[in-house]
This record gives sequence, structure tokens and C-alpha cells, in this order.
Amino acid sequence: MVRAVWCVMAVVAVGHIAVSAATLTMMDVSLSCAKVGEGGSEYRCDDWTVSVLGVWPLLGVCLLLAGPAALAAVVARQTVSWLSVASYLGLTIVGLMNVTTTSYLSLLVVSFPLALVGAVMSAAQGRRRAARSHALVD
Repeated sequence: MVRAVWCVMAVVAVGHIAVSAATLTMMDVSLSCAKVGEGGSEYRCDDWTVSVLGVWPLLGVCLLLAGPAALAAVVARQTVSWLSVASYLGLTIVGLMNVTTTSYLSLLVVSFPLALVGAVMSAAQGRRRAARSHALVD
């Protein structure tokens, strides 16, 4: 069950990035577009982000969001699950710090709900292990 939830979290992260890639314009990621309605000289505010910023940075953000969940699903240890939660919290901070930049890093804010679900799963994983070891002792 725990592995399945971590796998679903990785798929949700990839799905979120895919939807973002298909729908985001520079108006969504550029503070200058959002405030004054004008982009820089190299883009217009209604340009697609993929055409301006490229696809490789988006794939990097996708790996950052899906990686911790995929690692926790593969390893299936409570310590790795908690490390994944900690990395999601760190990614949330990075996302919040980059909200005003013209990059995909602001998409990392979505890692906060992933951290919450991961914390619940990590705690449940610990309880399941404790119940199993308690049953073996009795």
C-alpha cells in the first residue's frame, strides 16, 4: 500500500508538470508580465513557456518532483520516506524563493502537498512496522 501511494505521488507530480507544460504562458511565470503586462524584449506575455524557456529545465523540475517519491517507492524504508518528505519541504522553500523569477522553479511549490501526503505515509509505514514487530514478539 505504501509503495503504491508513493508511486501515485510520482505520477501526479509528472502529470502536474505535463499539464503545466501544455498550459503555462509567460504571463504565468514572469512577474514583469503579471505586473505591467509587458515581457522582456525576447518574449511576449502570451508566448508559451516551453517555447521561451525550453523543455530541458521543465524536465529537470519534473525529475525534482517525481524523484523523491519514486525513490521512496523503490526502497520502501521508513528512513528513505522521511528523507523524501524532507526533500519535498526543501523543494517547497526553493519554489517559494523563486516565485518572482522567470523560470520553472516556481512550480516546485506543488511539492508541499506531496510532503504532507508523504509525512502521513511515512508515519503509517512506521506504525505498520511497529505492529508487525510487536506481533512477532507475542
